[in-house]
Amino acid sequence: MASPLDLSKLDEAGFAALYAEKIKPCFEAHEPERQAATASFWRRILIGAPIVLIATLFVSAAVDSPQAAAFTAIGGGAAAFWVAWLKVAAAQRKVKQASCAAVAEAIGVSFTMHGFDPPAHARFRSLDLLPRYDRSSFEDLFSGDYQGAAFDLYEAHLETRHTDGKGRTRYSTAFRGQAIRMQFPRRFLGVTIVRRDMGFFNALGGGKGLQRVGLEDPRFEKAFEVWGSDQVEARYLLHPILMERLLALETAFKGKKIRCAFEQGEMLIAIEGGNLFEPGDMFKPLADPLRARKLVDDISMIHRVMDAVLTAQARR
Repeated sequence: MASPLDLSKLDEAGFAALYAEKIKPCFEAHEPERQAATASFWRRILIGAPIVLIATLFVSAAVDSPQAAAFTAIGGGAAAFWVAWLKVAAAQRKVKQASCAAVAEAIGVSFTMHGFDPPAHARFRSLDLLPRYDRSSFEDLFSGDYQGAAFDLYEAHLETRHTDGKGRTRYSTAFRGQAIRMQFPRRFLGVTIVRRDMGFFNALGGGKGLQRVGLEDPRFEKAFEVWGSDQVEARYLLHPILMERLLALETAFKGKKIRCAFEQGEMLIAIEGGNLFEPGDMFKPLADPLRARKLVDDISMIHRVMDAVLTAQARR
């Protein structure tokens, strides 16, 4: 088996070879299914649209109610679209599973789409990196290693339950984004927690008996608040290169409010962001390097953060 690629050093020529040898064949294998699913979508739309139109006209003439006609049009249109979309959605799930697994294998990591226990989830909660919640779902777990250090990346959707005076229950999103665990060979001496600067709320403190840590670079001092139990270690870890890579990771994941913690031998990162790792537009041919490039770049950003931490540990 070939050695895993070092994505932090992958250039354009390396990506082109990776795509041609490992990823493109997977896309091409699923292209017939994509074409069949989208063709079915348009056939069902062409059948459903006239039916919805006739039903809307019939309701409008029968009850002389604009509201009833509008309800028929909107409800019927939504139902027609849902029926038409079923095959596309099924094909999309298969393409996602196959393409993410192909990309993961090509770069030396594993991929699990559903049905896994979220790594270190209890510790994310105990360090207040993730909020309280009543309902949760997890997907898209990537697991691998880099330079002797392991990592896990997965997506989380956490919801809180609300009940009104009439006993009706609804859920609202408390967190949607990515959780990343990095395991390093050397343990950290203390606990360090990094959060986006919260202005007035900084006075609430870091909890767990931690003290405020000042950063060397004034740019990052304004952007982040840092709390730690070991001031010297915190400053070693949070050098400008690591802080820049954390910001780059937040940008790459199209996220916000990045926060992280160093404890024992692990670095935990949570980013509030969108739903990543989807296969993209199913109405366009799959064999497009850009579909794979984003995922490869996302994993490479994790490697770069890990590289910065490993460098800091070596300097300690």
